[in-house]
Amino acid sequence: MGSYFSNIKMDDSDIQCTLCSKRDIPNAAVIWCAVCDEKLCQSCNEIHKYLKISSSHEVTALDVYKKLPSFISSLKQTCDSHEEHFKLYCPAHREPCCYKCTTTKHKTCHGFQTLDSLIEQSQSQFLDLECTIDELNINIETVFNNRTAALIELDDQVLDLAMNIKKTGEKIREKLESNEKEILQQLSVVHSKYKAIFENTVEELQTMKAEINSLQKNIEEMKEFASDQKNVALKFTPGQILKQDIFLGTLVVEEVACEIPFKKNASLEAAFPLDMLDIVQNIESVKMHTSSQTKILEGKVTRNLAGCTFLENDQMLLSDWSENNELLILDKQGEHLRNIVLDKKAFDVVYVGNHCVAMTLPDAKQVSILDLKSNQEKIHVTFENRCWGITYSENTLFVREYSVGIHCLDLNGTIRETIPVHGYITHITSLGRKLYYTEHTPDVVHCCDLNGTEIWHLALDGRGAPKGIAVGKFGFVFVVLENERKLLVISPDGKKHRELLNEENGLKEPHALVYDMNRNKLLLMKDKTGLTELYDVSY
Repeated sequence: MGSYFSNIKMDDSDIQCTLCSKRDIPNAAVIWCAVCDEKLCQSCNEIHKYLKISSSHEVTALDVYKKLPSFISSLKQTCDSHEEHFKLYCPAHREPCCYKCTTTKHKTCHGFQTLDSLIEQSQSQFLDLECTIDELNINIETVFNNRTAALIELDDQVLDLAMNIKKTGEKIREKLESNEKEILQQLSVVHSKYKAIFENTVEELQTMKAEINSLQKNIEEMKEFASDQKNVALKFTPGQILKQDIFLGTLVVEEVACEIPFKKNASLEAAFPLDMLDIVQNIESVKMHTSSQTKILEGKVTRNLAGCTFLENDQMLLSDWSENNELLILDKQGEHLRNIVLDKKAFDVVYVGNHCVAMTLPDAKQVSILDLKSNQEKIHVTFENRCWGITYSENTLFVREYSVGIHCLDLNGTIRETIPVHGYITHITSLGRKLYYTEHTPDVVHCCDLNGTEIWHLALDGRGAPKGIAVGKFGFVFVVLENERKLLVISPDGKKHRELLNEENGLKEPHALVYDMNRNKLLLMKDKTGLTELYDVSY
């Protein structure tokens, strides 16, 4: 090969091209093909790309390959017996195999799975498991602290009780010495028994905490473990000296049920019930049925309903981003209750608890928190640019400021950090430790963690202008396309999507939506004429 790459000189750290080395040509490899399990130079890679048998193979840069852990880079890709690539997985032997193996070593086995389908299932389960690791760590810490405190309390009880027993024994030692020794011996046995139990528990929890990164147990196991723990209540009943009946007293040991409070993430449990963590939901099973429909009365000018959120008692609040400058509150059936007149136009709103909502005021470049009982503003924060979408999760407000990013604020208005995101982004939402936002021009739906690291993104064909976004049960994502007048549902991993509603269902200019995780209801503002619809969602 007369190319530039064939004349690359190699040093001690270079890895030779597998094919060239067979021809005694010392070319340095630049990529690794996992399917062929071959290291190739640039020239050989060009041939590899255009061969029909290998054109679909995915390759890895050699610099990346060198950094792979040894247990990954040393994985076998082909069958030793038949020199064919592994394509199947045998559940009986719990090992990969090729098609020829099914007629030899595995000819009596059943239930083969393709490696592609097994890998896809594993990836989905791993993403779901990621969501519970932080919560599991907190629960382990809670159990550890509780058991440590119980051990200290046990030692204190024993010390106090031993002193009282000795004082009692000193008064009547001449006649009750043997009885005193017997009771102290019982106390020692009880102390040793339960101290050993508590110390073993603390030791086990310390080990579990140190190895949390590799822990893959279900959190229910920790709850069952904690429910078996017992506190100890020790009581001493002094005896009486009546003629020949002389005794110091009796020792009573009672095991008392111990309840350890676990930290729970309500949104996470609603989105991913523990008994459903290992189930991959089918996007085709998502269905919607109309629960109620409401036509909002006109204001001074034509309404532009831009944001919505659920309140306490299943009430709903809508923001009117027009010169009406109003918030509208509906009951759980969609009946109009009252309006709140504002000084400025509100674009997006989110409920933050304690009868308060946070809202963005783009024209004023502000975020404001409003008390719905008093209709008084509690705080406001001013930015340099317009602010649009807003969401609330993990005791944090997330606010989109145009051309800057997504700010993370506490409820006092202090900006803790800013996640840099770019593009024409107006709507954001959240679930647990994940953020979701829509970008239009180009049309893309994004999912990232709370540090801004992208988990997945879905590019949509056409110019549908994705706007409102909400997350439902099991992590399914709902998005409206304003221009194409459609409502889409996206799978939790961002790989699949399908159409739920369109113009034939009455969508004219869909803009905003919000999901009620407790009741599995979706509120959709269907157009700018003030028509809203509440849907029951099933999976």
